[in-house]
Amino acid sequence: MKSKSIRIALFLLFFTGIGIFAEDGMDWIGSFSSGELEMSDETENQDTVYYLWQLESLKKNIAPRYIRYLDVESYVSSGQLMHRGILFTYNGLRDESVEICGSFNNWECSDMKRNQYGIYYTVIEPTQITEAYEEDPIYEYKFRVNGLLTYDPENFDKLEDGSGSYYSRFVLDQKDTDRQTKTMVLEDSANEERDLRTVKFQIYLPNAEVVRVVGSFNDWNPEHDFLKKDRKGVFTLEKKLLPGEYHYQFIVDGDYMLDTYNPSTNIKVDTNESVSSLLVPERNYALERKM
Repeated sequence: MKSKSIRIALFLLFFTGIGIFAEDGMDWIGSFSSGELEMSDETENQDTVYYLWQLESLKKNIAPRYIRYLDVESYVSSGQLMHRGILFTYNGLRDESVEICGSFNNWECSDMKRNQYGIYYTVIEPTQITEAYEEDPIYEYKFRVNGLLTYDPENFDKLEDGSGSYYSRFVLDQKDTDRQTKTMVLEDSANEERDLRTVKFQIYLPNAEVVRVVGSFNDWNPEHDFLKKDRKGVFTLEKKLLPGEYHYQFIVDGDYMLDTYNPSTNIKVDTNESVSSLLVPERNYALERKM
């Protein structure tokens, strides 16, 4: 009940914020030309997070791209606020149905949602990403419009399909896969301790200088745990923790923030702040004795 109440409170908080800025929000919708979702190496804001209602307000179809967005309504039931994936769109104002079929779902066709402007859209979870980032995942796809297959007119990357037509292709490049870096509990190594698990805190912040992590595991002390930055712009820190649930935040160049790709959040009771939540599970097997 407590967890549900917190979710509802957060839900109301978000919509209160939207209500306060309702006039600005409507101005934004009225002037929205999909340019807000254009991405380039020169202009892209790597910390941009969209709301679901922004996707529902698209007025034109755009080329596929990797995005992050907040779905406040589903958070109440699922507990997952942050979503990420590849956004596909199609202008189907005069079409009754639009589906997407691709290599990411074994070429099975799945329905796309239609917004009030006739733009069909869907966000595909990036399931083909590997930890090693050895190569960029490639997504091949077509749209099925009123039962007929066609390529994406907004995507210039297309290849002949051998049947006199084309299929479209989207490459999820490394700068996007790096962004998905998130905190995780690692598999056991040869150096594990019997009662502890290894947790890897990590976050992609190429423009940051200093990143620290504070949480219930270190009494929220900002002087204890500093993360190390690699050449890709990923900050990491490994800690040994007992099984249990932990709350934490990152401090990025002095500013507190949530763990970008950890969808689990909670409310820190004494400060009423949103914090990231991590469950460190018990081992379901006996750890071998070290020699």
